[in-house]
Amino acid sequence: MRVFPLVLCLCLLFPVLSSADPVTLGPALYGTVCWPEGTDESSASYIYRYSLPSAVGDDDASTGINACYTYYLDDAIAFTVPINGESLENPSLSSFTEVDSEVTCNNGLYFSVLLKIHSVLDGEAYNTYAGNVFACTGKKAGLVITLPYLLGILKEDEQDEWLKQRQTAKANTCIRELLWEEIESQSSERNYLPDISYDFFSDMFYPEEDFYLDQDGNPVFFVQPGILTPLEDGVLLFPLSLDRILDEM
Repeated sequence: MRVFPLVLCLCLLFPVLSSADPVTLGPALYGTVCWPEGTDESSASYIYRYSLPSAVGDDDASTGINACYTYYLDDAIAFTVPINGESLENPSLSSFTEVDSEVTCNNGLYFSVLLKIHSVLDGEAYNTYAGNVFACTGKKAGLVITLPYLLGILKEDEQDEWLKQRQTAKANTCIRELLWEEIESQSSERNYLPDISYDFFSDMFYPEEDFYLDQDGNPVFFVQPGILTPLEDGVLLFPLSLDRILDEM
């Protein structure tokens, strides 16, 4: 009973995908911010470097992408930089944050970006990751969408908060269970920490947001470094096809 709706969905999407144009990329939005204000890289106690994507065009998708990363940068300059700068216990140490971005999918339907944030604060190194998936068509064009919208279990214009929460919880549970099966099956292949549990994993992993799309438009879920494996092992990536997820739903 699940096959026909899925096949129908894919058939309906195919002509849209084949006729949709990818977002035209513009020059990267990059630069450096130093703290305290008025210092440069040679005298600053904290340095924030960034490289973010930009799009060319006045369509909804391009406009939304540019607005998102302009806001991201404005927020970083207004809050992240001063908070990190003022929280340093030893300003004589080299402390910095480097934000890099990778466009992982640009197929006309979705524009996906993986943000990689590397920080060294008071001599301690941290790596975190964030995924942004923008819709390029429809009512949500130019907006970052979460997993339930990608899966089609929430309508673009859904207003029912109870249904939003229900469908988000449904999607989260499905992904967590699929990934936990894989984690258990890989216990001898990956250097998992000895005290991890499904409950702990569920508390620390947010499937509705912790993903990006690969070049084929399939989600890749990520678990932040240090949650399931030692920090030095880096981020854990779990690719899943939309077909498999929808079949499990």
